[in-house]
Amino acid sequence: MQSTAKPYAVLSSSVLKIIAIVTMFIDHFGYAIVYWSDQKIPYYQLCRDIGRIAFPLYCFMLVEGFYHTRSRPRYAGNMLAFAILSEIPFNLFIGARLRLPDYQNVFFTLLLGLLAIWAMEKIREKHILLMVFPAALGMAAAYLLHTDYDFKGVLLIIVLYLLRSRPALRFVCAALCLYWEWKAIFALIPISLYNEKRGWMKGPVVKYFFYIFYPAHLLALAWLRARLFGI
Repeated sequence: MQSTAKPYAVLSSSVLKIIAIVTMFIDHFGYAIVYWSDQKIPYYQLCRDIGRIAFPLYCFMLVEGFYHTRSRPRYAGNMLAFAILSEIPFNLFIGARLRLPDYQNVFFTLLLGLLAIWAMEKIREKHILLMVFPAALGMAAAYLLHTDYDFKGVLLIIVLYLLRSRPALRFVCAALCLYWEWKAIFALIPISLYNEKRGWMKGPVVKYFFYIFYPAHLLALAWLRARLFGI
């Protein structure tokens, strides 16, 4: 499934990651801080709407990472490690407590999506129709574990994987996957402008910054909310 860059493709993976991380922070800042402030309306909803762009971008970059990583086991291992590391910050951010068994952070969703497409690639060598089983298993696991975006997030990853070489159809099908959160469809615009280049952000320090930022900013926002509002 090789994709081909188009003349209009002007955004590198570095730019997509910056867009994802900034919109995610705006979303979470709205949830943790703006919601409790005197200026809740209209700024709260604006923050949440902007934040809808982030998750599809992370799903897209996960699929690209799946193809470009030097070690898929290490890639999955990093996802698992940061899923575990992020759980307490996520619980503090979402529910202001250490344990939140009915809701798991988004790294678990991304991990399940990664494992699903990895298994799909392996099993398609036997018969393409068998790919439905790891896809269904990944979505079911996300649903049963109550991961962030649950089975819908894994489904989006699978669609982006299957249609990687067909950008027009990918756009349509990904938009259909996002019907439940239609403002997230705007993320498909920068995805369509992706030029398949890494851009200026390279090296292990940069790579792990994007992993670490997730639990770090959740913890910082939970702390700031507690300081400002006692929650």
